[in-house]
Amino acid sequence: MRLLIASLWMWLLPIGLAQNSSTPPSATGRPVPKLVLTNSLDAFTAPAARAPSTPASTAAASTTSQVSTLSTNGESVWAEGDGLRITASAVSAKVSRAVAEAAASGRSLSDRDLTALRGRTLDTLIFVQLVLRRADQGDTNRALFETKSRIDGMIKNAPSADAFFRTLAQAGYTEESFRREKFEEALVVNIIDREVKNRIRIPDSEIQGYYDSDDTRWKKPDQVKAAQIFFATINAENREKLPADVIEAKKKKAEEALAQVQAGTNFATLAKQVSEDPSSRERGGEYVFQKGQMFPEFEKAVWDLKPGTLHSQVVTTQFGFHVFKKLEEVPARIIPLAEVTEQIRDLMIQRDMEVRIPEYGDRLRAEAHVKLLPGAPQPFQP
Repeated sequence: MRLLIASLWMWLLPIGLAQNSSTPPSATGRPVPKLVLTNSLDAFTAPAARAPSTPASTAAASTTSQVSTLSTNGESVWAEGDGLRITASAVSAKVSRAVAEAAASGRSLSDRDLTALRGRTLDTLIFVQLVLRRADQGDTNRALFETKSRIDGMIKNAPSADAFFRTLAQAGYTEESFRREKFEEALVVNIIDREVKNRIRIPDSEIQGYYDSDDTRWKKPDQVKAAQIFFATINAENREKLPADVIEAKKKKAEEALAQVQAGTNFATLAKQVSEDPSSRERGGEYVFQKGQMFPEFEKAVWDLKPGTLHSQVVTTQFGFHVFKKLEEVPARIIPLAEVTEQIRDLMIQRDMEVRIPEYGDRLRAEAHVKLLPGAPQPFQP
């Protein structure tokens, strides 16, 4: 589901909902996007800096006033419907950043690419706004929690908080705009989960049929479970080697970690405390892999060790210094249906969603009487 929704965001940046929506809260109590987003930013603001709470009616009136002012100032409108208005500038803002990101990665967009990009962006903006209008308080609360947890995790796994926010700035985000975008993404996912995904039912017979259709996919070769404590010798931001004195200090840290484990310190506990590998640190440094999946030094250091054995030396790779321990051998086997039932169910739901989400979007557009105005790019055609 997240992968499917992520495709919506590949062309988008934070959405300027304040200037595009004039719908007050509905009779069911669903907040307009402006109110939802205002609440989301308030939740991420330190208490001392929060603005006084605004009654829903006042905020809605403020939003309506903003839209009216913009529309009378000659703003070009490309799409409108019941309570929905999307301007050319809103689309252009998204397209401009996509073009800049493409240029930064050494790619250029042809006129045809730009035309398709504008159409895709407009189509997605319409979809996102229509979905966000259906948010209830449960959707909002879950999205707030998920966004905070997700961003906290990103910061924790970055080399440092400063490095994380520098990377955001380089990509053209402020902390506020990044949190806003991730909140909108989470909110759309929660609404679609509730209104589309949770209504899909996959019969057990279909899951069994999928499992039986190709038994080779359930064969697992010999694997190894191992753990590492890692100290990086390259800069995580630019992939360049660290200064020689820093590398020497990292080597000493690795040797100290090895000595601690040899003296009886719990490997997993120490990995969580000092390892610089964000992808395995919280698991106590654990990996499960088969031959050919990891870099050669890893396999050579670990594969032939006896289970429960610590590698006697610090292993050096192009990435840094590693302290390795082999935890156990995982023999080849056929994975039984019971272990993959939910995995298969999720896959089949994902396939069903690829059909249902466009249908859902079409229904929302019809209900809101959305129409494209002269000059608007045509919807993207894959």
